[in-house]
Amino acid sequence: MLSEIVLYTDKKNCCGCGACVNICPKKAISMHEDKSGFIYPHINNDLCIKCKKCTTVCAFQNTEIKNNPLRTFAAVGKNPSVNRHSASGGIFASLAGQFIKNGGIVFGAAFDSNWKVNHIRADNSDSLKRIQGSKYVQSSTGKTFSEVKKLLDNGKKVFYSGTPCQIAGLYGFLGKDYENLITADLICHGVPGNRMLTEYIASIEKKENGKIKKFSFRDKSIGWGINGSVIIEKNNSRFKKKLWQSASPYLYYFSAGWIYRECCYECKYACEHRPADITLGDYWGIEKAHPEYLGKDGWNEKNGISVVIANTEKGVDFINSYNDCADFRKSDFQSASARNSQLKKPSSSGKRNEIIEIYTREGWEALEERFNKNIGLRKYSSLVKTLIPQKIKRILKG
Repeated sequence: MLSEIVLYTDKKNCCGCGACVNICPKKAISMHEDKSGFIYPHINNDLCIKCKKCTTVCAFQNTEIKNNPLRTFAAVGKNPSVNRHSASGGIFASLAGQFIKNGGIVFGAAFDSNWKVNHIRADNSDSLKRIQGSKYVQSSTGKTFSEVKKLLDNGKKVFYSGTPCQIAGLYGFLGKDYENLITADLICHGVPGNRMLTEYIASIEKKENGKIKKFSFRDKSIGWGINGSVIIEKNNSRFKKKLWQSASPYLYYFSAGWIYRECCYECKYACEHRPADITLGDYWGIEKAHPEYLGKDGWNEKNGISVVIANTEKGVDFINSYNDCADFRKSDFQSASARNSQLKKPSSSGKRNEIIEIYTREGWEALEERFNKNIGLRKYSSLVKTLIPQKIKRILKG
C-alpha cells in the first residue's frame, strides 16, 4: 500500500498558491483555513490516487528562479482618472486596460460581496476596476490556473498578475512558458490571512453602526502612502471614513510585518530573481533616486509613481509594445531597491509570534485592544505627515 502524500512538513514551506489544487486529476485537494486563518492545502485521501503531481508541481519548494532584472523604470500612467484609483502610478491598470482592448484577458485579485479576496478574470472595463488597487491580504487563486491553461491552449492572450509565489505557482502548474502569456508579480511585503481582514471590517461596521460599501487600502485623495478609507452606509446615507496607517490596527500591524503567513519571512522571491516577466510596485524614494523627474515641470509624487522592472526579454518587449499608455523613464535596479527592501530580502517577523498567538487564542478584538493600549500618540503620525506640504517633505527627505 502506497503511503499518504505529504505536501509540506513545515508551514513555512507552503505559500498557499493553489498549484496543487489545480493539478490534482481527482479534485482531491482543497484549501482550508488553519486556526490562525491562513489557507493551506488539504488532501482527501479517499480520492487521492498517489500520482504525486501535487508534489512535483510545487514551485515554492522545487524551483529556483534564475531571472535577473534586465530593465528598470520609473513610470506613471497617462490617464489621470485611471491613476487616481490606483495605488501608485497606475501602471498595472494602464497596461491591463490596453491589453484588454487588444483582445487579451487579465487576471487579478478582487473583493467579493463578503470581503473575501479571490483572483478573477477581467475582460472589460468594469471587471478591470474590481482588480485595480492594492489588497493587503492573501487572495485565493481558486481554479484560475486551470482556466488560464485552457485559454492559452485555445490561443487567447493572458495577462496574469499576483504575488511572486502565485506567479511561480502558475508556471509550476503550466509546466512551460507560453508565448501568449505575460505575467506581473508585485513587490510583496507578505500576506495576512483573509479572515483577519473580514473581522477587522466587521469591527469597523460595529463601531460605526453601518455597512461598509467600499474598502480601499490605499486612498490617494489622502496622499501617496499607506493610508486607506472606507465608504460606510448608515441611515440611508453614505460617508467616508479615513483609515490612517498609524491609527488603523490592521494597517499598522501589516506595515510592521507582524501578521503575514509563515513562509513570507523566508520568501525566496524577495530578491532580484523574480518569477514574472515584469515586477510592479511603488517607487518609494523617487525623490532621492531621480529628483530630475519631479518638481514643477515633472511628475507630482503626490499622485503616486510606479517602479517597473522587466525580468525577461518578453517583459522588455511587452513594455516597449505598450509604452504609449504610460510614461516610462529609465532607472536602475539598485536605485529602485534602495527603499523597496523586499527587492533585496524578506520581511522581518518582529513581534509576529506574539501577535498571531493573541489572535489565534482571543480573536481580532484582543488585537485591537492591544493596539489601543500600546500605540499612544503615534497613532496621529500619519495624519501629521499628510499636513506637511510636498515641497517641504522633499526637502526633509533630501
